Amino acid sequence: MEMDCGPLKHMEMDCGPPNLRPLPLFPGSVFRSGQVDFSSWEAARCPRTVLNLRFEPDAERWKVHGCRYIHCPKANDTEMYDTSSPETRAWLQAVFSALASLDSGTKCYSVMRWFETDALLVAKSGSAFPLLIHCFSGRDRTGIVCAMLQIILGATEQVVVTSFDMEPEAKEDDKRRINFGKALDGLRPTKADQKKMDCDLEMCPFGQPPLQHYLRKAVDVRKLQTAFAREHPRA
Repeated sequence: MEMDCGPLKHMEMDCGPPNLRPLPLFPGSVFRSGQVDFSSWEAARCPRTVLNLRFEPDAERWKVHGCRYIHCPKANDTEMYDTSSPETRAWLQAVFSALASLDSGTKCYSVMRWFETDALLVAKSGSAFPLLIHCFSGRDRTGIVCAMLQIILGATEQVVVTSFDMEPEAKEDDKRRINFGKALDGLRPTKADQKKMDCDLEMCPFGQPPLQHYLRKAVDVRKLQTAFAREHPRA
């Protein structure tokens, strides 16, 4: 079925960014994609918040639509799959710290420093959804962030893996499948993490929320869950 794309200012047809699809837990509210350079706001599903994981900033194209804008750049290399490395962990902490702020509903502007690059957060009042998460191809950096987001919001590992398998050519790309598996392994609690989690469980019947051991004090995971739960109370 062909998509009704409508007119475009810079291209003859605008079919949206490549690899555009909804996150299974939040259809209609959270989308992931590749680069948005040649997509209109409407074809990108009219996002109210854009999370850009590329080094190239694209804040100007969203400003006219009053979108919140989060820029947390990361090089597109195999290192991003090594979620156990301090550099990758710090990058992911920056990403989810920004996402946890979506529930604030206040106007704010801040510049954060990560790896000698700027992570720019521009937030405006009003609804934060739909949310669009994108990098260049919408597969690697976006894939890792979306996998973590789904785990935090209660998805099983099987759901996360199935979502990965839905990506174009994913089943035929053995290297990416292996790297993705390593990334999930890097998110699992270490023995030290498990000991800390057991202590928390004794003090609080609910224990730690998913991946709190990984994101540590840099991110309030319950606050992040609340921001998304308000959009989809049943999720």
